Amino acid sequence: MQCLLKYDTLLCDIMIQVKIIFAASSQAEDIKTPPVRHLLAIAGKKDERLLKQALDDWYLAPEREYTSFATKYPMNGELNMQDDKIKAMEQWCSQMEISFTPVFFINGYQLPEIYSVSDLKYFLTV
Repeated sequence: MQCLLKYDTLLCDIMIQVKIIFAASSQAEDIKTPPVRHLLAIAGKKDERLLKQALDDWYLAPEREYTSFATKYPMNGELNMQDDKIKAMEQWCSQMEISFTPVFFINGYQLPEIYSVSDLKYFLTV
């Protein structure tokens, strides 16, 4: 996700929309759910810089440890308000047969798994 910060000017100048879809479930034992719930709560604050930093902190960490991440980004009741979003993403991922995460969509088209958002600079500067 660092690429979103690094290439922010490039992405804004070209006017593309990047969406991130998480393949977490609504099951309590799913270890992917707490960080996804947290990232959705951060996104709900409508602070783009904070969200980009949180995405970098989670996805670029040498070891992903949720407790430390949650301490850095404290939330109150916002975490409990994310279940409907998680269930909707879970249902959509099931229908679309998406099994890996995160999934990126560029202007409505899925970015193939072999590419990352940072690779966009090679396609967009041609």
